[in-house]
Amino acid sequence: MRYSIALFVLLQGLVSAAYANHTPSTNTADWYDGTWIAPDAAAIPNTSQGDMIRYGKLLLTETYKYLGAESSMPFTHNKLSCSNCHLDNGTAAFGTPWAVVWYKYGAGGKGPYAPRSDVYLDMPNRINDCMKRSMFGTPLPRDSYEMTSMVEYMKWLATGMQVTDWTKVVGQSTIKVSDMTRAADPVRGKVVFEENCAHCHGYTGDGVWDENTKKYIYPAVWGPHSFSNGAGMYRLRTAVGFIKGNMPYGWANPSDTTHQLSSADSWDAMAYVISNDRPQFPQYLSDWSGYRPSDCMP
Repeated sequence: MRYSIALFVLLQGLVSAAYANHTPSTNTADWYDGTWIAPDAAAIPNTSQGDMIRYGKLLLTETYKYLGAESSMPFTHNKLSCSNCHLDNGTAAFGTPWAVVWYKYGAGGKGPYAPRSDVYLDMPNRINDCMKRSMFGTPLPRDSYEMTSMVEYMKWLATGMQVTDWTKVVGQSTIKVSDMTRAADPVRGKVVFEENCAHCHGYTGDGVWDENTKKYIYPAVWGPHSFSNGAGMYRLRTAVGFIKGNMPYGWANPSDTTHQLSSADSWDAMAYVISNDRPQFPQYLSDWSGYRPSDCMP
């Protein structure tokens, strides 16, 4: 037993040393190739609209603190923050950037039709879809100050777009399910996860929680405090592109594949992650209105 502990400590030390010798680089504005430039936070006006932008950012980046079970407005039922998936405060390339979300769902009209939920997704519907699925919670009132503030923050981020067509913004996907010609292998994925992901998320998928700030340093990827089986991240189509472009966090860089997971590793690792227990979305049986894609809950 003593030797096993010593070996574990040695291996952890080697992993930590490898991380320490690497200079982490987040995937924000310098990865967008001129298609999006982060707006200057100092330019947010000292007005009621500016207050909403700043509050919206807090809600999205410290979601559990403001909307979780211990808050005065308990709308979310796990411990995630929205920014656990929309990385770097919603600015990360390949991390579902919120500037693009605004243009896709909020720039006008009733928004695109979502066959999964059988609704048109304007911004309030899109946010509430995540509230129910990813956050395993309940919808916010459409006209609430909280909802409007989150929309205002995303809209403000969209002022940094340098192209007229949001689909031209660099950094929205790096791999498609159709790129893989074999079934995902969660058994192999467990090995990939433990070698590349457990350093941050833990071998039991619990992540690293900071009780003082009421937020994850590294989020739980399964278990009761993670996303539900109705979340977009539960789908391989979404999740594989996300981890291919972003994980290991601070190392992955699509312009330098030295530390980027291979497509096969991303494919299998996420299959392992979603094979583990998590909150069960109560309406999943009514998703897709009969037609159910092969990469989501059967």
